[in-house]
Amino acid sequence: MTASPTRRHPAVDRPTARRPSDAGGVWIATGVVLGVLAYAAVVLMLIAGYTSVLPVVVVPIVLVVLIASANVFGGGRAYGRSPAPSDPEGASPSAGGDAQGAPGGSGGPGDAGESR
Repeated sequence: MTASPTRRHPAVDRPTARRPSDAGGVWIATGVVLGVLAYAAVVLMLIAGYTSVLPVVVVPIVLVVLIASANVFGGGRAYGRSPAPSDPEGASPSAGGDAQGAPGGSGGPGDAGESR
């Protein structure tokens, strides 16, 4: 007894009852709201006289300020900016030779004040 080729499994024909949703965004918003409420409770404890919670109040503020300042000054990212200009010769003056870049001249790392 074989199944008819036109008949499919019932689960294939049935439309899904779920619609795409932003469930992850709901959890993120819930976490932010609960975090703000917890922070407000800790600030209330500080106002009530529990000075041991002072680091819990200060550290998040410092972290937000540090991250915001890094974003303002563009730190930590190389995209969207050109790299720092380099020496055309590819070597810095302290890499060897004298200050004018002549190899073997005076003023290099091996020249300890000796005259030629």
